[in-house]
Amino acid sequence: MRPEILLGMLVFLVSCGTEPTTVSSKARVMARSGAVWGRDLAGGLGLQEWELCSELGGYDCIAEAHLITLGGVEPTVLGIDQPLPNAAVSAPIAVDRVATSACGERYVRDSAGSPVIFGAILEEDTEKNRKAVSKLLIQRLLGREALEAELTSLEDLYATLTPLSKDLRRDWAVGACVVVATSTEALFY
Repeated sequence: MRPEILLGMLVFLVSCGTEPTTVSSKARVMARSGAVWGRDLAGGLGLQEWELCSELGGYDCIAEAHLITLGGVEPTVLGIDQPLPNAAVSAPIAVDRVATSACGERYVRDSAGSPVIFGAILEEDTEKNRKAVSKLLIQRLLGREALEAELTSLEDLYATLTPLSKDLRRDWAVGACVVVATSTEALFY
């Protein structure tokens, strides 16, 4: 993704932190392993797990390239039979890499025909169609109905990207998908 688009997404994410949040009565969250998150992401995007991301053209991001970083183990070759005690410093980078690749792949396939998620905005890029795509992303990736505040935030991403993007429809679609796929709700349980 181009640097100006990443900057736009960062500005959007920082601006989203202004809403009050509900505090859990049981302040325990557990990170999903890369394998579980990858399975959920693949299912939500209608892709096979091995299609999510590939490093150097041949290494599955979740099963090979970022296996340990995303909380996995590899006892046979590397001798790592316990997950790392803390998240690796590179874990957010790996998560962003996988999500950006997977969301980009879904957009390319939807553009080629038989859309699964982005069909509405591929027909016409309107606020109504972006809202429909946002609802579908939240339903498929988080397994629940979207809140109005979430739909507004994803629409605000469109406004943030407008002065930065050369392909606004694509950048918004992939960016909205990445925002949902890398949300706290998607990465933790």
